[in-house]
Amino acid sequence: MGTCIFVLLNQTGEILMKRVVLFLLFTIIFASCSTKKDQYAIHGTVKGVDTGKIYLQKYDSEKWINIDSTRLEKGKFTFKGTIEIPEMRQIIMEEKQVVIPLFVENSNIDVQIFPDSIDKSIVKGSTSQDKYQEYITLSEVIDQRMEEAYKEWKKAKEVGDSIIMNRADSISTVLDGEMKKLLIDFAKTNNATVVAPYLVMRNSWQFELPDLEKIVSGLDTLINVSQYTQLLKKRIDILRGVEIGRTAPDLTMNDPTGKPLTLSSLRGKILLVDFWASWCGPCRVENPNVVKAYQQYNKKGFDILGCSFDKNREKWLKAIEDDKLTWHHVSDLQGWANAAGKLYGINSIPANVLLDKDQKIIARNLRGDDLINKLAEVFGSSEG
Repeated sequence: MGTCIFVLLNQTGEILMKRVVLFLLFTIIFASCSTKKDQYAIHGTVKGVDTGKIYLQKYDSEKWINIDSTRLEKGKFTFKGTIEIPEMRQIIMEEKQVVIPLFVENSNIDVQIFPDSIDKSIVKGSTSQDKYQEYITLSEVIDQRMEEAYKEWKKAKEVGDSIIMNRADSISTVLDGEMKKLLIDFAKTNNATVVAPYLVMRNSWQFELPDLEKIVSGLDTLINVSQYTQLLKKRIDILRGVEIGRTAPDLTMNDPTGKPLTLSSLRGKILLVDFWASWCGPCRVENPNVVKAYQQYNKKGFDILGCSFDKNREKWLKAIEDDKLTWHHVSDLQGWANAAGKLYGINSIPANVLLDKDQKIIARNLRGDDLINKLAEVFGSSEG
């Protein structure tokens, strides 16, 4: 039947048939392109590994969760799906302890993973990933210098060389400032990509409220729907609630004996709410300064509420005893998910807020001599 139709076609019919075929081809190609535009396809190769389970994860609230999984076939894998706006994902192979962060968007993304040299892994096909990698390259020099400063500080601490420790601290402070400037400049220059709010959110501990407000106001409205922009706006709202001059949000948490202690029950004294943890090296280094301030001003009406980000009760209590922290303490033993930390927008420690007798916030993040100097301002000289 097909042959008869072909033989009987006249010239007009042949032209018509060609048009039909071209139309069908165009339709198929268009449909194919449309599908690719509306979905992502991650094609990966794991060098030197033929089999195993591999997962695609996304960050949900406070942890990474699996959203897809597959098995390697001769070292290759594929993930497909749809995404409304580019987001950070990660590919993991638990047995090989491989974690590859990447920005996923609706495109064809090629991933080459080198399990023995993760830093050599390659991600191509995602414009957001390209932009993210651009930032990583820019920040590498600062990261390396930061690592060197930390190694110098750690080595000096082992031998008790306070001069070298202070020098390393000063270098770290300067490098923090350089990293902050890099982030601000990058976000301003790349304000229409979700990479900008992602990086600022990931490093939000670097920024005070005015910085965040300026950065967010400069972001393109097209990325308002990004979860990272929304998280930044949420953080701004939290920080506005704990600005200097605001009444401190009340909190209730268990003390070391398991009894609930409420912040407002300590009203009437100058109070330092100190966020720390036994596992936090900088916190433990800062503790002698806090002890000194407590001993100097406690009898004048100064008190402290230590709020720990610990998970292990025994280690928390041992640190209190070892560091001679003889003031009020509370913790919900939830680590970074600490309820008080969320309430006060704490995402790096050590951190603190200083409250007046009516529990209005009068200062934030006072460390070293800054704490002593502020208390001297509040109480006057400790002598006499």
